[in-house]
Amino acid sequence: MDKDRFSAHGEVHAHYQSAQRILHIDLVGPFNFEFMQKYERVVGVQRKTIDTPCWGSLVNVYGLALAPIEAINAGQQIVSKAVALGLVATAVVLHESEGVAMQKKFWSRVYDSSTLAFEYFDDTAQATQWLCERVLAWQQAHNVNQFNNARR
Repeated sequence: MDKDRFSAHGEVHAHYQSAQRILHIDLVGPFNFEFMQKYERVVGVQRKTIDTPCWGSLVNVYGLALAPIEAINAGQQIVSKAVALGLVATAVVLHESEGVAMQKKFWSRVYDSSTLAFEYFDDTAQATQWLCERVLAWQQAHNVNQFNNARR
C-alpha cells in the first residue's frame, strides 16, 4: 500500500427506490478524502441504474459528519456530476445530535456551490415527503410525465 495514501474513513451504503424516485444514501462519519472516492464508487453504481430524468437523494448521516477541505471540494464535484444526471433535490437527515451546527456548515459548503435544492431534517419521513414534492414540482415545471423514463 502507498504510504502517502490513507484508507477511507467512513461508511457508505446506497440503494435507489424507483417508485419514489429517491436515491437513499446512508453515511457513517467522520470522513476523509479517500472516503469521497469510495462514496463515488458506491453511489455511482446506483446512479447508473436511475432511468428517469429527475430524482432526489435522501442522505442519512450517522456519526459526526465532518471532513477536511479536500473532501469538501471532492463532494462539490460529486454533487455537480449528480445534478448533471438529473438530481433535483437532496434531503439531509442528521442523526447525530452532537455538532449539528458544524455538520450543517460542512454539508452547506458541499451543496451551496451548486444549483441543487437541499434541506436539513430531523426525521426521515419528513425528508422523504419534501423530496417527493421537489421531484414532482420539477416534473411539472418541465412537463415530464411520470412514466417518461428518458434518461438525460
